[in-house]
Amino acid sequence: MTDETLTDEKLWHLQHCPLFSGVSKQEMEHLRDVTVMVKLEPEDRILTDPDDPNAIWFIKEGLMSLTYGDAEGKDATVLLLGPGDLFGAMEGAQTLDYSQSMVALKSTVLCRMTQQQMEALLNNHPDIGYWITKFSWRRITRLQQRLAEIMTKPVRVRLATLMLNLADEYGEDLPEGGRSLGLTITHDDLARLVGSSREMVSKVMGAMRDEGLLHAGRKHIDLIDRDGLVAIAEGRQAAETP
Repeated sequence: MTDETLTDEKLWHLQHCPLFSGVSKQEMEHLRDVTVMVKLEPEDRILTDPDDPNAIWFIKEGLMSLTYGDAEGKDATVLLLGPGDLFGAMEGAQTLDYSQSMVALKSTVLCRMTQQQMEALLNNHPDIGYWITKFSWRRITRLQQRLAEIMTKPVRVRLATLMLNLADEYGEDLPEGGRSLGLTITHDDLARLVGSSREMVSKVMGAMRDEGLLHAGRKHIDLIDRDGLVAIAEGRQAAETP
């Protein structure tokens, strides 16, 4: 692939990001020249750049998990981030006593900006602040919903809800019927996402497999009986496991 092809592809990704919908062609071409586009494959991680710890990233396409870990090695996946979401740290943000990890769950395209580039963009286009606020409120809403589910619903219900949402938003239809999650995801990932242990998730997944609701491989999950999973998610099927 030539440099010109890569440049054109980068411009296309920028032009199709809602965040930059009001940016002029000239400024878009400037963004293309000064920002960095990164492509990730499943399980690739974003590492902090020591030369620019306050870098800001936005997701053009794909899916990433946002996980925090403490000094004792315990991890908690807080959110899944998709197209339109931003992550990173601005200067002056409070230093936290846990590490942050961003892992791609499927092929993902990111754009990296410096804090100075973002500030200049906001100064020239205040309407971009509206989009950032909108994405931030969407993230807060998702966090609130996830917290409510963890506090009030059994693991079986939380797993069914999570897998249905992932399949609807990111999945792929299977030739023989059903739908694949289309993600590289493990029982550890699922456990962190539903706020449970890997052992409990494996137990519940095994029960769902025995009931003919899904097929699960080492890092993939195929939903076979969507109606059955919907009944569990909606509480119309009694949960036999916690």
